[in-house]
Amino acid sequence: MNKKTIPERRHKPSNLESGKFEYKRDDYYKGVEKIKSLGYKTEDYFHYFPAYVGDMTLSRYLALYESYKATLGLSGHIADVGIFKGGSSFLFAKLMKIFEPNSLSQVHGFDWFEGNQPDSWEDKIIPGGGVESYSRIQELVAAQKLGNILKIHKLDLTKELDKFFKEYPHLQFKMIFMDAGMYSVVKEALPYFWDRLNVGGHLILDQYNFDIAPGETMALKEILPDRQVKTYPFTWMPTAYIIK
Repeated sequence: MNKKTIPERRHKPSNLESGKFEYKRDDYYKGVEKIKSLGYKTEDYFHYFPAYVGDMTLSRYLALYESYKATLGLSGHIADVGIFKGGSSFLFAKLMKIFEPNSLSQVHGFDWFEGNQPDSWEDKIIPGGGVESYSRIQELVAAQKLGNILKIHKLDLTKELDKFFKEYPHLQFKMIFMDAGMYSVVKEALPYFWDRLNVGGHLILDQYNFDIAPGETMALKEILPDRQVKTYPFTWMPTAYIIK
């Protein structure tokens, strides 16, 4: 198989959790290349996406939907902390459009759009990986006329949240999706968001108990040591959630 068809990694797999499904990788991308060769129109990939998307990717978004459904009716916004290409942020925004057309709830996406910057001991996270263009995300929001629902905040989560929440002290959340993975980010950001999560809300953890990003687990144990951590039994990621 031509290695150019396999996307560049954002992490280095090991023989623990990250290696559990490594055997699927080559076969999956062979399948993707085959699908791309079948001559489907671009719009087909949008309108009939279940025919093409992998089961592990689909299960990820179903998990996010389950938490969204469980918090439907709670007051508050949704925070997506570390948005990368925006998959989860746009999913939440469109779910709001379907299920909460007349509510004031919004989705707030947070990222600095400069890629991963792990500590030296987080050696399985590739520095600079996970980069997306802020301007391209904003263009994607505008193209779908979602600017009234989806708000993208370009800031350094380790340094600028205090200023952000002083500017918007009223913001409360019903769901928080932590998808940053690195110790320094989770350690600094989680207290701000947890304090603003309403009772009954979900804190979703993308990489808890995961060997690639041990910093997320370490930070969580320091900040919320006595909370019950639940899992979605049908998906590989997100790996866990906590109900406040």
